[in-house]
Amino acid sequence: MYCGGALPEPTVQAPAEVVLPDDIDQLVRQAMTMGTTHKLQEAMVAHQSAAETEPEAEVEVDRRALLDRLVSEAERARDAHESARDEDRDASLRQVRALLAEWGPLGLPEAAPIASTAKPEVLLPKYRRAHALVLDGPDDVGRAQEIVDAIGVDGVTARMIAIAKHPRIVLRSERSVQLEHMATVLRSKLSMTAVVVDADALRLFGPAVLLADFSHGPETVCVNDWTSEAPPSGVRELMSETPVLVVPGEVVLMRSRAVRGGGRLKHLRDGRMTPASERRLAVLDMHTPSGIVRMLEGTTDVSAAPGSVEGSFRSTLRNMMDTWESEGVQVLDARTVNPSGQGGADRIGEDGGQLTTSWPEWEEHTRACRALFIGPGSVPPTRAADCDSRSSGPQ
Repeated sequence: MYCGGALPEPTVQAPAEVVLPDDIDQLVRQAMTMGTTHKLQEAMVAHQSAAETEPEAEVEVDRRALLDRLVSEAERARDAHESARDEDRDASLRQVRALLAEWGPLGLPEAAPIASTAKPEVLLPKYRRAHALVLDGPDDVGRAQEIVDAIGVDGVTARMIAIAKHPRIVLRSERSVQLEHMATVLRSKLSMTAVVVDADALRLFGPAVLLADFSHGPETVCVNDWTSEAPPSGVRELMSETPVLVVPGEVVLMRSRAVRGGGRLKHLRDGRMTPASERRLAVLDMHTPSGIVRMLEGTTDVSAAPGSVEGSFRSTLRNMMDTWESEGVQVLDARTVNPSGQGGADRIGEDGGQLTTSWPEWEEHTRACRALFIGPGSVPPTRAADCDSRSSGPQ
């Protein structure tokens, strides 16, 4: 009811200002890279709540006067100590300690971490023939005769090339000229995807980095030695590139134990091994414009990954690959890579047992796929040295 008094001036409430996080661009790139948006939403809510909280006013400390008092009390403590007045000395030292507390954190420099001399190593099989012909497997035995007529190999070799289901190295040679000619003929006459590589060209792609976790966005960490079972550690960086090629498969780990006895002659008894166990780890390499990002079963935490299936690393990978395929990313068929005997990466345990892995063979396979579908020299020169500066220790 209006009582006849003067009414206050109408006021218009200004709309609340929307405050964005400082790293909003980075969060958007992460969301676009892996299809995850929940972390972006959480960051927006947390940042808005923090912006609405009024900061408390800090009490200004007169630094110069405080330092003068510290000097004075320190001199009193020194004079009392020289005069054997222990109680006065201790009282002055207690006052010094109180003044230091009033000063606040001193910000003393932390001890610098010990630099590691270990560098990431790209392990490749050690074949005598340096050059290799990589071919996208036609998976058609009926094309064997075409291959014989095109490049002049024998029937058995042509059949092995024709039945290949995955990209693989089909021929090795000490001379690259012969293989380059074969690759040209296969591309021009048979419309097959082929390329010639060598170990140096495959190493130019740089060391693969591990995709460690998705909880704060896809974070990568450098790994110095993939054959080691020690957990990786080091500086983490956010992955901001989408893959252009995905290479899935399995790496085989074979353990053997030493056999005692087994012969009257010493050379028959020593060095004998018998298979003890075999394990296969799912691995997925994402090839981006600047390098290789790897997901590894038992090491990569996929609990916060897009399409995550609780408790199942492999099901999560399948969901992610389906998403990539629907977006037009080239996803190859999975391939289990077995040790070739040329890896040279065996480890001998304290119990005399031996661990043989197919990591060198996998490195060769995934890099050959990159050279085949993306092209040799598809990584900037600075990419290979990136992990050298990020690694904090051997892994």
